[in-house]
Amino acid sequence: MKKYEEILKSYGIRPTFQRLTILKLISERKEHPSADEIYELLKDHTPAISRATVFNTVNLLSEKGVIEEIVTPRAIRYDYFYNEHNHFYCEKCGKVFDIEEKLPDVPKIEQIEGHKITKIQYLLTGICKDCLNK
Repeated sequence: MKKYEEILKSYGIRPTFQRLTILKLISERKEHPSADEIYELLKDHTPAISRATVFNTVNLLSEKGVIEEIVTPRAIRYDYFYNEHNHFYCEKCGKVFDIEEKLPDVPKIEQIEGHKITKIQYLLTGICKDCLNK
């Protein structure tokens, strides 16, 4: 937990037990859990965890840049940003996969039709190899 404590402190976030536990779970699980999934995974073994705590924590961690939000048609999912990578969303099973392969750069756009751009998400969508082989 020391590693996660240092990460939170480096972003100016107070490292509470709940925040450390949630960050650890997001960091260690590669299926990019949603806030509801995080709550379901933690509720039975984590004291003083509530759905509101999970939602507030993932919002805080996302706002501070500790974790990344991946917006999919089914849910907002979370990923610990350990290195530069993109994501692939399967339309059939709903899983999100890390894509390590270098992809074309997304153009830097600051404004479009009077709207200020604050984030551009590169999400590939299709059918994963597991669903294709079923």
